Amino acid sequence: MKGFIVLALLALPLLPAQADAKENILARNWSKVDENHAELERGGKTYVLDSYIVLFEQPYYLHVRAKDGQALDTTEAEALAGEYIQPRGCTQPLERRKDLDRSNGDGTELVLGFQC
Repeated sequence: MKGFIVLALLALPLLPAQADAKENILARNWSKVDENHAELERGGKTYVLDSYIVLFEQPYYLHVRAKDGQALDTTEAEALAGEYIQPRGCTQPLERRKDLDRSNGDGTELVLGFQC
């Protein structure tokens, strides 16, 4: 019985870390592009955007969330993110990469993939 209690106590600190890992939709190998941080208003809602890249690779990953923490309209978020990243990182036509998209479980955060 003592052994079970000791194991349970040792495992407790691991539980929050596993829960946080499930909620994090950003990959460890992505590098944040600090100069591409923005808060943009559209349709009365304020969106927070951050872009990420993988060094020496093409796609941009745009992390989009509403400042009020509410669920996002995916169509609106895609349009806003595309308009935002085009002049900042593209010299060729922008291509939407839905295969790179990620979302947290409640729809309050999206990562949208773009390539140019």
